[in-house]
Amino acid sequence: MTRAEMLDLFTPIYDEFAMLKFNAPGNAHMVCFDEIEDPTKDYITNNMSGLGEWQAVDEDSDTGLDHFIIGYEKTNTQQKYRKYFYVSFEVNEQMEYAELKRKIVRAEALGSGGKTAVLKQTAAKLYNGFTVAGLDGYYTFYDSHPKNPEETGTTYDNLLSGAFSHDALETAEAQIAANHFDMDGDPIALAEKPILLYPPALKGPVSRVLAERAGERPGTTLRDINIYAGAYIPVESVYLSAAMGGSDTAWYIIYPGTKMLKLVWAQKPQFASWIDNLKHRYYFDGWEHFLVAISDWRFGFASTGL
Repeated sequence: MTRAEMLDLFTPIYDEFAMLKFNAPGNAHMVCFDEIEDPTKDYITNNMSGLGEWQAVDEDSDTGLDHFIIGYEKTNTQQKYRKYFYVSFEVNEQMEYAELKRKIVRAEALGSGGKTAVLKQTAAKLYNGFTVAGLDGYYTFYDSHPKNPEETGTTYDNLLSGAFSHDALETAEAQIAANHFDMDGDPIALAEKPILLYPPALKGPVSRVLAERAGERPGTTLRDINIYAGAYIPVESVYLSAAMGGSDTAWYIIYPGTKMLKLVWAQKPQFASWIDNLKHRYYFDGWEHFLVAISDWRFGFASTGL
């Protein structure tokens, strides 16, 4: 067999290692997103109200007719992401077993890049929520979201304030209780623990406030019970940091059970490799189609930390 034919036999191994690298642990904030598959070009996000509280009516009356309120609709378009490279025949002329190892390293690099694209886009959807308009025309994290398109006089506030601390979290919970209502004005009750999402710079404060062994309120001389021990699922993500375009001070309280943060796959990562005998090259290719969308601001609350 020729050296080129031997190398070609490794392509299934290459593709396998590329996919393994993509699926490797370390997805961090991805736990906040509802992942679904939809092969269509566009994905429309919207919400619909319920029918609200039942009202008192008189006997033999047709009073009580109501209608569903349609939320803020948005069409999201799938985006393709791709990376490929080649090496010449000459690079691999000394064919040894070590070549397989080098091939796996290149596969890991390609698979890792696909995951990075997903992590950066999903993180950006969160940290841009302080500056980019959402479905209702206001920032995703804002102090005056309309109740629904028909009742704009009633507003809700999901923009928290202050640097992360025990007291800031206590204030945040009071604000959430006063503002986490659906389009009908009913409280949103979720069974699962909320996620406390933060950049690496806040690891110390978050660890102290949520410490499982903390029997007392941290940072004080008072012997108060630490009510937040085990109350949240802490999730740290470097992709939210200032170094990645986000912030080292912002923190987020996310309710993934609402399924309002969407990662929509039109095509999950694909990998291919082939030989170009005309140019004497070995090609390695990876691509994916996905979009990130928010269907409603009620998935969470956040503070810039300033």
